[in-house]
Amino acid sequence: MRPMIRLRTAIAISLAAGLLIIAIPARATAPTSRATTAVTPAWTRQTDGTFPPPCTTGSTACTDDVVATMRNRLRLLEDHCDPRASFALVYLRTTETFRDAAATPGYFADPAWARAEAALFAEYYFRAFDGWSDGRLADVPPAWRTAFAAASTPTVSPAGDLVLGMHTHITRDLPFVLAAMGLTGPDGSSHKGDHDRVNEVLAKVAVSLLTQPGTPLGSLPDEAANRLGTNREALVPTLVAARENAWRDAERLVAARDSRERAVIAWTIETRAEAGAQGLRSLFSDAPVPASAAAASCPPRSPAGG
Repeated sequence: MRPMIRLRTAIAISLAAGLLIIAIPARATAPTSRATTAVTPAWTRQTDGTFPPPCTTGSTACTDDVVATMRNRLRLLEDHCDPRASFALVYLRTTETFRDAAATPGYFADPAWARAEAALFAEYYFRAFDGWSDGRLADVPPAWRTAFAAASTPTVSPAGDLVLGMHTHITRDLPFVLAAMGLTGPDGSSHKGDHDRVNEVLAKVAVSLLTQPGTPLGSLPDEAANRLGTNREALVPTLVAARENAWRDAERLVAARDSRERAVIAWTIETRAEAGAQGLRSLFSDAPVPASAAAASCPPRSPAGG
């Protein structure tokens, strides 16, 4: 297959997997009464003792704990020049910016829900990462297996590791997190507005990490944009579109009439995320990266952050 055809095919696969909504019956586009009549928000019941207690209440301490955990994990990745450090840095800066936004009165309609959702979202990533690191591959979703495997091979560029992390976390993890959290409050009001406010957080982070010269990520944003056939400025709208589709997928999960229908929807999410990850891995794969280039691509150590 000629390089240009391979490039276009990979882009089509990844965009279809991450940015398009597959045809699932329209009746599944809104939460059912089960989600609107709960006495307490659904996320208060999603605890299994694997994360600090403040995250079950959505307190400010919850986000502080998540940020501290991310910083510690990033430091270890940087110490070993791990290619996954770039995604970890972007994720940390996003969470720090989210923390500041959540502390601003009125920014989120339900800041406790937003904080708890962010904590559960991070936990999905931590679990996948730890499962891969510990060799518990059965506990790692297929799309994450593809992303982590790509990070361990010299044929995938560092920009590919960054894009694979963002794609997998949003396309695969976010629908399940939102469904577990509950899409509406006890009074039936939708959390969609707060979900969308996070897009403003992403835009703010992009200014410092993706779009401005001198970013700690170096040339990675440019390489990522070039491989995707776009430019730096289009990266955030692409993520916003993926987050919108994640919300729609969560609506389908919540609206499922029974466990069988939910399993089909879950399978669809997993399959689409995996197809996108495979497409992106192909798109960002070239000849083996020389050892000297791999060493040079090691991202500089990040500042402590706020």
